[in-house]
Amino acid sequence: METSAWLRQHDLAHLRADGYGVWLEDGRCLRFLVHVDRGPVGDAIAEQEKRTSGLSGLLTGYRRSHRAVPVGAVLIIAQDAEREEQLLTDLVRDPLRPQIAVTTREMLYRHWPNDQVWRLPGDGMARRLTDLGA
Repeated sequence: METSAWLRQHDLAHLRADGYGVWLEDGRCLRFLVHVDRGPVGDAIAEQEKRTSGLSGLLTGYRRSHRAVPVGAVLIIAQDAEREEQLLTDLVRDPLRPQIAVTTREMLYRHWPNDQVWRLPGDGMARRLTDLGA
């Protein structure tokens, strides 16, 4: 099902996710939304702002939502390790109701998404996709 249609069906169109999916493995099921960090937004960004520019927008819809999100996890693919760390730090400081797991594009280029590439806020361990939402 198209992501925007699924979000509208659940009255969550304001979330603007890049994808919705279901991962089935060894009898376990994880429903998830995925967001892709596109990096700094705009042309005139100061060097010191590049590592955080655009990150807050990825999660704004979840902070404003009063509805429960019917997924086991929200996955975020950060542009690089520095932006991944910034996201995780922000999520420790200001947690969200749905479980958020973060990885980087580089990790997904080198590993399968079901490998131990997903990090949770406040937890240094990398987890497998099937271990999320459990």
